[in-house]
Amino acid sequence: MTSSEAMDMLHIVTGSDNNYMAGVMALIASTAFHNPRVRFTVLDMGIAEDNCRKLAELATRLSLRIDRISIEASRFAHLTVRRAHLNRAAYMRLLIPELLPEDDRLVYMDSDMIVVDDLSALMQVELGDCPIAAVADPSPAPRELAATGTRLGEYVNSGLLVMNLPVWRAEKLSCRCLEILSDPKAAWYCEDQSAINIVCRDRIVLLPAQYNIYANLPTYKCVEELPSRISVLHYVVNVKPWMWNVAFGEIWHFHAGRIADLMPPPHRHNWRQKLRRVEAARRSVFGLLCGKRKYWKRRSTAKAIRSQIVLPYLAKAGANPAGFGDKFGAAGCDRVMPARN
Repeated sequence: MTSSEAMDMLHIVTGSDNNYMAGVMALIASTAFHNPRVRFTVLDMGIAEDNCRKLAELATRLSLRIDRISIEASRFAHLTVRRAHLNRAAYMRLLIPELLPEDDRLVYMDSDMIVVDDLSALMQVELGDCPIAAVADPSPAPRELAATGTRLGEYVNSGLLVMNLPVWRAEKLSCRCLEILSDPKAAWYCEDQSAINIVCRDRIVLLPAQYNIYANLPTYKCVEELPSRISVLHYVVNVKPWMWNVAFGEIWHFHAGRIADLMPPPHRHNWRQKLRRVEAARRSVFGLLCGKRKYWKRRSTAKAIRSQIVLPYLAKAGANPAGFGDKFGAAGCDRVMPARN
């Protein structure tokens, strides 16, 4: 491979402890399905030996390069994690400029994402002296905007980052993020995402929303708000598709099912998790029986997600099991609007 070919190859970095390995495996499988020229680096904070072996088997099966870099949890022992769906493994992305010194550009992706389109355009985004390109968060908390000094439409979700690594190294942005997070007087609502927005403020290239679409039903108040184009689905907050039946979950399970023998055992719910789900189901049923508009809108939105987005994608995927792209015709996950009479 020539140096120019190496620069053009999509390099994705993700990270996990052992709890999120189902997400890592499905992320890799879905990315390779749509992007034959891809390599992965997995940042490892306590992945079990058996899952490491399965990761190596996945690389062989998909004929792609997967590197693994072990990171001791003690490196972040002094940092606090306040949000229930996060853990210290989320901080590993801040070490990427140090851990991969030969890379100038790569794409970081959270392990609770799934890819449904060609991502090669991300390697061509013009960054200039901007540290990152990312998608604006559609619904940041007002207190987070105030704390980070950012505005709606400028504050980004850090689940997918195109990273300009020479800028990160030259300006020591990782060190600045860790200094912010180490402040005992600060209570950052989104931890490392908060820090990244602060140090990169006013120097972020905004990507089209399709590269970080929230696969979270409450994000969409009505059918009209559903995305028309999707490249990456992001199963945000603590309701993950390997744990529960969720919106857009069938797409995740399609890709996980293609490597079913390599996937970790199914997640076991504790009684608190089960009670929370039962309570959520009870509220939904009660709201529907009482005719509450919010719950009926949510129900119709869930049906539209499945009929207009999920099922058309699965039909495409079944028709072209080797992947999409130029060789196989139309790519991506487009919303199919119902016919009007």
